[in-house]
Amino acid sequence: MKVKTTLSLNLISVTLLLGQADKTNADAPVLDEIAIEGASIPKLDLSKSSILTQDQVEDRQINNLVDLSGLSPNLHINNNSIQSYGDIITMRGIANTQLFGPAGVQLYVDGIPQADISSYYSTLYDVDSIEVLRGPQGYKFGKSVTGGSINIKTKAPSDEQVNRITASYGTFDTQKYKINSSGPIDGDGFSYSVALQRVLSDGYINNASGNADTSETWHGSLRFSLDRGKGTKIGFGANFETHELGAQPLVKRDGGDFYDRSTDFDESTEIDRNQQYLIVESDLDGYTFFSITNRNDWSMNPNRVDLDTSTVNTFASPAQTSVIIQDQIEWSQEFRLESEEGSDIDWVLGAFYSDSEIDGDATRSFGVTEQTVYNLKSHNIAIFAFLAKDYTENDNLSLGLRYDNFEKKMDRTKDGFNFVFDPVLNTFIPTPFSDTVADSNDFDSFSPTLNWERKITEGLTGNLRVTYSEKPGGFSAYTVTGNQITFQEEETLSYEIGLLFAPTKSWGLNITAYLNDIENYQFELPDLNPLSTDYYVDNADEVTAQGIEIEGYVKPSENFTFSVAYGLCDSEYDKFDGSGLVGKQVSFSPEHTLALSLNYEFDYGLHGQIGTKTIGDTHYWNYDGSNLTDKIESYTLLDANLGYDWNDWQFSVFGLNLTDEEYYTSLVNNLPGTPGVAGSPRVIGLSISKEF
Repeated sequence: MKVKTTLSLNLISVTLLLGQADKTNADAPVLDEIAIEGASIPKLDLSKSSILTQDQVEDRQINNLVDLSGLSPNLHINNNSIQSYGDIITMRGIANTQLFGPAGVQLYVDGIPQADISSYYSTLYDVDSIEVLRGPQGYKFGKSVTGGSINIKTKAPSDEQVNRITASYGTFDTQKYKINSSGPIDGDGFSYSVALQRVLSDGYINNASGNADTSETWHGSLRFSLDRGKGTKIGFGANFETHELGAQPLVKRDGGDFYDRSTDFDESTEIDRNQQYLIVESDLDGYTFFSITNRNDWSMNPNRVDLDTSTVNTFASPAQTSVIIQDQIEWSQEFRLESEEGSDIDWVLGAFYSDSEIDGDATRSFGVTEQTVYNLKSHNIAIFAFLAKDYTENDNLSLGLRYDNFEKKMDRTKDGFNFVFDPVLNTFIPTPFSDTVADSNDFDSFSPTLNWERKITEGLTGNLRVTYSEKPGGFSAYTVTGNQITFQEEETLSYEIGLLFAPTKSWGLNITAYLNDIENYQFELPDLNPLSTDYYVDNADEVTAQGIEIEGYVKPSENFTFSVAYGLCDSEYDKFDGSGLVGKQVSFSPEHTLALSLNYEFDYGLHGQIGTKTIGDTHYWNYDGSNLTDKIESYTLLDANLGYDWNDWQFSVFGLNLTDEEYYTSLVNNLPGTPGVAGSPRVIGLSISKEF
């Protein structure tokens, strides 16, 4: 039997490194490993957080990055259903802006940093586990972020031959086919893993004129590992994904049938992504050397959307259309030295470099036509260090330091029209203009962190952490005027206090309280002009985000496990000169998240789970804060899975959104009628896999 427990303990507020290495402190509290016949939940300690194992990912049908929303406290993804393009990932009130701002939550895959959020690895497959670390990260690994990190671990090459084929079918003619293979190549430490996946769906949007939200995707990865047992390990590989998407599931919020819409033409989006990497790990005299070389290449050509999401046009033009073409490439290199396991002092010293470039061409037609052509470049050099030591039998003190330098540049040409209201004619008059911007800037940041862990009693540990961190500034291409294009640096002072209860194998509890004092909070909001598709770029003077996070599990018997993950985020604009947002909840960040799960496993291979996740009220403000109705009200989704393992076969019946809740995953309040992105209705499916 396999473990089917949903142990969602993110020991996040007390985490000290990004999940692929353990602290050397021998006295650090550890949640005892729960094991059933060879499969186990990874050990959880103050340096590591595992939110979902492979079984949990499969049981809850975690197929896309957005499916993680709400499963970890205060983690939320505002999803536009164009893979990751335009998504906003929030954690503890900290987020990216919608299109061009730097990340607040960094995604890693096997410890390798991914590029811009719009190009994140969105479809999950071949997953071994998923880790979430909340709070500022970066003083021990690669990219620096102020909100937190997500690390997806995929299945590594194996020295034993394992093959698996999977097929599933569900509502809306959704089909998924997967092939996985892993094993040795020469029997002397050289092994491989390969995965290929094909997914098809007819979509759930009822489009009276135009296509539905269909999708056809390919995903694949090829990995190699070389370990001759001489102290040096080499891993290299590549992965790719292609997406042919139909209409974006934008629906009007006008009280009609929730999934109905009508467009002038067939909308479509095509996205291609590929990545190559090389990892070298070498055990030297008293320390370990790591080198991570990475290349990400992403392209969207095109994204074509009906701007008014209807066949009724405001102007006399045949259609109000947006066509966006965008390409992005990023190279990164990380070097890191770490103390060997068991050292009296745990230390890390590293350097990071990345070079990225975005090229885009956006054309919008709405009675008149405007075009924005842009090129954004970014260079980042960073050094980071970490030092931790037990200074008493029960106390551990650690210090992290990081310095970043960013060089950013934008060239933009915009030809279009400004709409000026004429009180005599009582209408907006288009005035042509042409605007060219060539600007550059350097941003420097210094981020220290201090962490104290104390073993209070057996099974009870406390933690305090204080961190100052900065998110770099930058430029935005979709802005009203050329002099309003720049983000300032965002500065965050974070405080955390946590208690970890780990008395027995039968239950565990982690409670964390946090406070983020943020200055120059970055955002892009829609322009106040209802006829403009531009964004208003600014920094709010002061924002406060505070709350609690509770994660725990109870295992009353070997057959049942109940888990809970709750996050409360009280986030507010405290000071914002010239805006009407003061005193209001911060945009895109829900008031709370809650995930519940009951897992069970019986003899003879029968197992299953039932779970819910709740996303609290989420606002989508305009600059003046007058749009009180642009809010996604709290909603709850119910999922369940029933599986049976027989020899090398696995059978599973699953259901998603079983209550058929009507909900939005995002609002788009710069389009006519402020449409919402409709989430999926009820899905029922069957999955069959065979291992050989």
